[in-house]
Amino acid sequence: MEIGIENFKDLAELVSYVIASISLIGIWISYAHSKKQIHFSAMDKFVKDFRDFQIAGSNIEDERALEYVELVNEELFYMENGYLPIEVCIEWIDGMIDYLPFYDSDNTFISKSNLSVLKDESYANNLLYMYPRVFKAIKLDKKIDFEKIYLGTIKKENRRVRKKERNKLIHLIITNLKVGFWKKNLLRRKIASR
Repeated sequence: MEIGIENFKDLAELVSYVIASISLIGIWISYAHSKKQIHFSAMDKFVKDFRDFQIAGSNIEDERALEYVELVNEELFYMENGYLPIEVCIEWIDGMIDYLPFYDSDNTFISKSNLSVLKDESYANNLLYMYPRVFKAIKLDKKIDFEKIYLGTIKKENRRVRKKERNKLIHLIITNLKVGFWKKNLLRRKIASR
């Protein structure tokens, strides 16, 4: 069996191919590791920001609403640009549902927000006007049953119905963001597996 090395030039060429291949593998491993670090850093920052919002947030409801919408705007930016794993995005959007108002497919304002000032349509419009990314995410083009979204969780059947409708809403919000890296089948599978 002959391996094709007849002179020093052939040997040098083979060695350079091996070194180049090993280098490419090393670059790929570094990229994968740095991507995980970016995901972790982003998640760590937002978890800290949300805890600060809950604990040390302003006592003035207007300021708390502004702080929360700023946090959501930043989180949505990171989601749009693929800096967060899809599982994290789904969970965080699920949490946003309890704080944000929405515009249904017939442009009806719906708000059962945990922030009372966001229950007022004119106040919410004025605030969200400054955050077009958030506004784009909450303006829905399909009908959602918000009664199911906000069902209580004591009864098992309510939890199932609520989760199913919330998953539909999460899918719409992600679709509204028009995130380039989202793959529809992956998204459906991740939401379905929750």
